[in-house]
Amino acid sequence: MMNPIYKLYCLVYPEKCPYCGDIIKSEAIACSKCMEKIDTLQKPIFRGAGGYRCVASFLYDGSVRRMILGVKYAGKIQYLAQVAEIMAKDIRTAYDGIDFDLITYVPMFKADQKQRRYNQAKLLAIQLSKRLGIPCEETLLKIKRTQKQQRLKYQQRKTNLSGAFKVRDKELIKGKKILIVDDIVTTGITLGTCCRTLSRSKPLLLCCAAIANAQHNLPEAAII
Repeated sequence: MMNPIYKLYCLVYPEKCPYCGDIIKSEAIACSKCMEKIDTLQKPIFRGAGGYRCVASFLYDGSVRRMILGVKYAGKIQYLAQVAEIMAKDIRTAYDGIDFDLITYVPMFKADQKQRRYNQAKLLAIQLSKRLGIPCEETLLKIKRTQKQQRLKYQQRKTNLSGAFKVRDKELIKGKKILIVDDIVTTGITLGTCCRTLSRSKPLLLCCAAIANAQHNLPEAAII
């Protein structure tokens, strides 16, 4: 039975489809039309995150692109709960048989996060943690302010993140099976750099997950 206060909240602020904006039931992931259109990949994207195994649930295009931009720049973080429902299913399928010890996320530089007021990758990791029953932990800190990756050419992206991350607690990572999440995987450099930074603390396994895969827009040479 729905909490009366939450029921009233839903009447005042009805839930909307993250892809088209139509009003939907509070427990729904998306409207029926968008659910029919959405093409989830349902398989890992290999070599898509700096050589580390990665799974993404959507192609970064059309309504999915609009949804992610809304999350990142328009404060529509409520969509992350809906997206996490689909991602959790894809993660279970792609990584069947792997019992992850913790979920972590790509960090933001402190000043950038203060300006945005949140880190969407962290909020996504928290939502996935609830659905997968895996603890969410902060494992990395971003210690250097860098240029936005999407504004850079491929070769510039490779050097932009050099020395940008550091491990927060080596003992938290050592011997663990870790899933690291982000919103988009394009060249795979960001997730790959985070994985390589974590690998210095000797985890047992590192895998990645993202909401969307933008690699279909890139030449093969730019996918590592």
